[in-house]
Amino acid sequence: SLSLDDRLQEIERSIIVDALTKTGGVQTRATELLGINQRSLWHRIKKLNIDVKGTKNLEM
Repeated sequence: SLSLDDRLQEIERSIIVDALTKTGGVQTRATELLGINQRSLWHRIKKLNIDVKGTKNLEM
């Protein structure tokens, strides 16, 4: 069973990956969708080990 922190990180990661996919990996547009600033998004991408390149050209 996952701890609350682990589950919250999974949810946060999923939301960020979804926003990046919807914007073709364009972080500026993803920040607008998420309502956070670029520094915050960059920190979360690093913390959650998200592959931004893997989200490019998936949707748009």
